[in-house]
Amino acid sequence: MKTSFSNFLKTMLLITLVFTVYTGSAQEKKEDKKTNWMEEVSSRINPYGSIRVGIGFAEGGELGISNNAPRIGFRFKHALSKNEEDNFNIIGRVEFGLNLVSRDDTVEFSIDPGAGIAQVGDAVFTRLGYVGISYKDFEFTFGKQNSIYYTLGANNVDKFLAFGGASLGVWNISDGGVSGTGRANQAFILKYSNSGFTIGFQGQTRNISNASESIDSYGLGANYKIDGFSIGVGYNKVNDGVANPLPDQAKEGDEAFIVSASYEKNRLTIAASYSSLKQHQKTGTTFYDATGNELYARYKFSKNKKWHIAAGFSSLKPNSDLGLGDFDTKFGIAEVGYNFKKSSHVFAAAKIDQSENSTGDRRNESVFGIGIRFNF
Repeated sequence: MKTSFSNFLKTMLLITLVFTVYTGSAQEKKEDKKTNWMEEVSSRINPYGSIRVGIGFAEGGELGISNNAPRIGFRFKHALSKNEEDNFNIIGRVEFGLNLVSRDDTVEFSIDPGAGIAQVGDAVFTRLGYVGISYKDFEFTFGKQNSIYYTLGANNVDKFLAFGGASLGVWNISDGGVSGTGRANQAFILKYSNSGFTIGFQGQTRNISNASESIDSYGLGANYKIDGFSIGVGYNKVNDGVANPLPDQAKEGDEAFIVSASYEKNRLTIAASYSSLKQHQKTGTTFYDATGNELYARYKFSKNKKWHIAAGFSSLKPNSDLGLGDFDTKFGIAEVGYNFKKSSHVFAAAKIDQSENSTGDRRNESVFGIGIRFNF
């Protein structure tokens, strides 16, 4: 009896030992699988963000704290086979704008409102959201995305930390998503890039009117970079607009053209642009034709290249035969900043505004501001 009981105990101990080893091994494999899965996902996703806030002092004495287009998001890329050099990749990007502080109408840091139609004032809103495929030098994406007009034509000169960009025609109505020059809504983009040369085509399929156009607006652009020099051109045309558009509709006859160039070598950066805009800009309920010019110059004056000074101007002049009188947009910009981490800065900037209304009186106050741009 004792022998049987002893054998039973031995058998139970052996079973317990085997079970413990097995479950421990299974748990380790499960944890390893979980770790490998997390590592695999994290290797494909690249999160980022930019906290941008400023405080401004207007000429008339007003004080305001304002957003400067802060955002968070992530990019992702997934290869469809192990041979990445000769392979299709799934790519995409999601970016959210953040309303960190209430927007101030008097003291404004960014020409770009950040949000699209019906999103201004929301705590969190969609800036970008697209997916697509890439293959070698080609990339095809669709969704809400930065336009060909901006990335290839205007981006060379959009370099001020605050106040710049008014003459580019990018954010003509809200974030430029309706016309297709800014963060284009419902757009598909095809790009080819090789040896510093990039060319692209964009189409929007928004069904703006009852004309049943397959492509409601389209854009073309090209950019070439060599030895610190970059030149870009962008064109965007509304193919299906309406005469008296609602806020989410494009204007009939809307066209935008821009050419820009920049040179960056060692401590010096110089950039300039010229834009020709037809029925693209808006004041009140009136759409108008205009020409725009913007200049940017920056010099890194400290030995470690952390400190910089920058200056330039932005000018947007309506065509003289449109009945707008002396109405225009023009201001100079001066800026000093310190680069403390990658592309993160603290800065002080001034906008010397000389814009006029239809009777020739100044319509905007000059603003002095300090701000922070922290990228991660």
